[in-house]
Amino acid sequence: MDTSHPRVIAIDFDGVLATYNGFVAKDDIQEPNPEVIKAITLLREKNFKILLHSTRGDEFLKMYCEKFSIPVDYINRRPDVEGDNPGKPIAFAYVDDKAICYRGETAEALVSEILNFEPYWQK
Repeated sequence: MDTSHPRVIAIDFDGVLATYNGFVAKDDIQEPNPEVIKAITLLREKNFKILLHSTRGDEFLKMYCEKFSIPVDYINRRPDVEGDNPGKPIAFAYVDDKAICYRGETAEALVSEILNFEPYWQK
């Protein structure tokens, strides 16, 4: 692993950091997920940096983190390092409730997983 840059974990907002049951409104504020807050604390103790990302925008995320005293190092981007596409922040790992992790399976298995996918909060 490249240790010349801090290890950054990119955490999604809706459905991960904040509880979520589907879109209500752009400025809808749901309670933080206590297990994710605990994970952030544990990761920071291990010298990881936390990048919070969401389509909601920087100002909303800053306000939310301040309101609930959530320590994050970056919001939506890393000013210390960016790739050619700043739309995807550079991170060691991404935590998202709507993600499918590709693990080298066959095309058929991957398509099956995609077709059967549901975020945990829809089950």
